[in-house]
Formats: sequence, structure tokens, C-alpha cells
Amino acid sequence: MFRKIIFSIIVFGVFLGLFEFSARLFEGYLKKHETEVFQNSGWQTEFFSSLFDWHEPDPDLLWRFKANLDNPLIRTNSEHLLAEDIDLKKKNNIFRILLLGDSSPVGLGLESYRQAFGELLRSYLALELPDRRVELINAAVSGYTSEQIVRFMELKGCRYNPDLVIVYCGNNDASVSGPVSDRELLQAQKMIFLRRQLSRLAGYRVLRSLLSDYLFKPSVNADWLKVRVEPEQFGENLKHLVQQSHRLNCPLVIIKPPVPYLWPAGLQFKIFSHVTGRESRLILPERMRTVLGRPIKYCLDENLFRHLYGQGDKFTRAVYASAYTDSLSRSAAIAHYTALLARDSSDAVLYNNLGVSYWAGDDFTRADSSLERARLIYCREHKGIADDAGQTAAGSPFLYNIGINLLTRDLRQPRHNDSSEDKAFIYLDSALQADYFSLRIKKSYWREMDKLRDIDKVFVLDLPQIFQKKGGERLFIDHCHPTAEGHRLIARSLYDLILENSLIK
Repeated sequence: MFRKIIFSIIVFGVFLGLFEFSARLFEGYLKKHETEVFQNSGWQTEFFSSLFDWHEPDPDLLWRFKANLDNPLIRTNSEHLLAEDIDLKKKNNIFRILLLGDSSPVGLGLESYRQAFGELLRSYLALELPDRRVELINAAVSGYTSEQIVRFMELKGCRYNPDLVIVYCGNNDASVSGPVSDRELLQAQKMIFLRRQLSRLAGYRVLRSLLSDYLFKPSVNADWLKVRVEPEQFGENLKHLVQQSHRLNCPLVIIKPPVPYLWPAGLQFKIFSHVTGRESRLILPERMRTVLGRPIKYCLDENLFRHLYGQGDKFTRAVYASAYTDSLSRSAAIAHYTALLARDSSDAVLYNNLGVSYWAGDDFTRADSSLERARLIYCREHKGIADDAGQTAAGSPFLYNIGINLLTRDLRQPRHNDSSEDKAFIYLDSALQADYFSLRIKKSYWREMDKLRDIDKVFVLDLPQIFQKKGGERLFIDHCHPTAEGHRLIARSLYDLILENSLIK
């Protein structure tokens, strides 16, 4: 019996060896198939995993912070988290907060991580609880969506046994990275190590090529752009976080992120158009580069910029500077675009640029007429065409320019009020909802958060309303990150919510 087993193993080994040898000879004749999702990982994965100095690749979450960073802007522990090293065995006198989210809870854009709302909340609660130690485990990571947050919670978060979980996310979810969603990326990531090992065997590569048309049915289309996390998936992820918090028997606070209306729509990612990643390839998909490369002018004003952001940080200044300019004087630009439109009156970009040229000279009536014409032409050109996030985002600058023109029609300085009856803000809000080329959450994601309000031990903090009452646009550093004052407002709002609802055990 034993000899038969040994003989069978030898025969099987010889068979595998012959199959591998034959496969290596045959492999060169096969058509190459690139069907696996991880080969289309998107520009944000490329950027955060290899180009941002604070980050490194992660086999489970695509990327993470490097361990043991220590500088005024960020400080991480041996577990790659924004916290001191944590003893998993929690003592009775400890009140432990687990903070999940993206770059806003990280404190991106602040002069020090100590100004971030998580750190401020910890200090407020420490004064409230003199007999207990308040621990903050800040597991937020720049660029994370709800997909990565849920997976982190499943793999690592629950073991910290928190007394309170706080979630701040959604801005990255409502953005475009490439032709695949985060869910597809993470599902592929689960098997990526095994596939890479098997790919060393010619037999595996041959079988994969022969069977790819039957076993692999990818939906990847390089010309199609997907939102990283659709609103419905975002809602599912929030429900998973609710379930995980219930299993831990701790409250969950979901923060609705606020966003500015006056950030230029459809422009933010342009500064990455010429950035190359590993293997010296451009990280932005070609479709995005094409849209972002259009010679489209914006209603941007240096006085407005300083009014909103002061001097602005390096990134904010770079985004504003990346907008197309024709270097013509106002009168020369009007004459130039008028002459071009006389030859081709069906070009939405030309009408837009003419409108912006009128706007620059405070001729708001003519500007409105030209900008509206640009929007109508763009809508007519794309009517009846299957829509995707890239096409939607491509139309957002036309809406933005109309809104800015209306805002500055009577006074160059904009009004800071958000009224559903204000026509300017209707256009600016429409531009925001269509803008998947920046990191700004949309109303459809807010609605998914609001659906959880009536669940036991779940609390939704409505920051958009709080920000609007306390300063609006002036509480942002850029497209989504709060100022130091904004972080203080968030921390105080969380503190009040915790005390009012007796969330401290």
C-alpha cells in the first residue's frame, strides 16, 4: 500500500514536471490576457501606495501609513496607527475611542496633528473624566474609503475593544480613481499573493489564458470610469460598521463631512496629469487626462482666493494655478473667442471661455448668456449617451462657472449663504454633485448616513449644518479639509453629543 502511494506521488510529480515544461514551450503562442482587476488599480492606489512619503503598500487594505513616523504633522505607532502603542488588554479605568476615516481626521493641512479634532476631543474628555484615562486610537488613513474602513474594522479594529467608535468618511468614496471600484480592487487583493506565486508557473499562466474567456469575465473598460464607492455600497458599508459596533456593545458616531461649494469643480486632479508611478507610467487613466486637458477657463479670482483661503497651502495654490489660461487681455480674449465661434458655433468650451472672459470684465449679463449656452451645448452633445462618472464630471465646470458668475453679478465678493432659493447656489451645488474629479462627498452619500439615525446606539452628527452656521467656506483649507478652527468646531460638537447622550460608560 505504501509503495503504491509513493509510486502515485512520483508519477504525479513527473506529470506536473512534463506539464510545466510543455507549458513553457507553448506559452509563447498564446494571446496575452490582462483580465485581472489588480492590473487596473487606479491612480489613487498608485499615488498613496508608492508616491506619498507617509504611506506604503498594504496586502489587505491597498495602502497604510508607515510605522513609527514622528514629525510635527503626523505620528504613528508600530501598528501603523496614529496613536501611542496600545495594549490590547484594556484596563477598567480606560475610556477608549476608535476613530476611523480619511485624511480629515488625520489632520491633513494643519500645522500640527495635535490640532486635529480627534486629539482635541481626547483632551476635552480627559478634563471631563479626571479619574479615567482617555485613549484615542486614530485609525484614519489619507485616501481611505468606507470599503477600506470596513475591512480594517473586520481585520484589526474590533480587537481594540473600543468604548466608542467615530467614523468620518465619504469624500474619497465619491471620487474617481480608474475603471474599477474599490470593492473590486479589495476582492482581487484577497487573492493577489496566491496569484502572484502561481504566476511563476507557466502551467498556471497557460491555463489562465486558455480558460480566461470562460472563467474571467471582467467589467474593466479603460474608457469607462467608476466612482470608488457607489452610494448604495457606501450605505452597505455603514450598516456593516453598525453591526460591528453592536457586537462590541459600544456606540457609533457617524459624522457627515461638510464640503465647500466654491471649490472649482472638475479641476482638482489636473495637477496629477503628468505624475508617473512605478514603471514610469502616468498614474491618471487616459480618459481623465483627456478631460482634464481641455483648454477650459474658470471663473477664478485672486481676491476671492485670498478671501477664502488666505495665502492657501501649497496644494491649494497648485490646483488654482493649474486652471487653463489663454494669456490674453480681456478684450483680446473676447475678440479671439468671438472669431472662433463665428467659424464653429457648436463648441461648448469656446462659449465657456468667452463667458469667463466677459466675467473677468464684470460684464455678468453677457457672461451668463455665453456660459448658459456652453452648458446647453454640452448637455445636447451627451444626451442619450450612456453616462459614467467621467462624463458627468466633465460637465461640472460649466455649472460651476455659471454659479460663480451669478454670485459675483452684483458684488465681486461672494455671499456666504446656502439657500435652496438662491439660483447661484443651485448651480454650484449641481456642479458639486457632478464633480467626481475632486474629493467632495455628495448628497446621495449624506442620505445613506441619515438612514441610520433611528438605529439604537447610532448617532449622526450633521456637520454640514453646523459649518454653515459657523462660517461656511471659511472653515475649509481646500476642497474638503477643515481649518484649525473647523477642527475645534468638530471636536466641540462631538464633545457635546457624547455628553448629551451619555455615551461614556
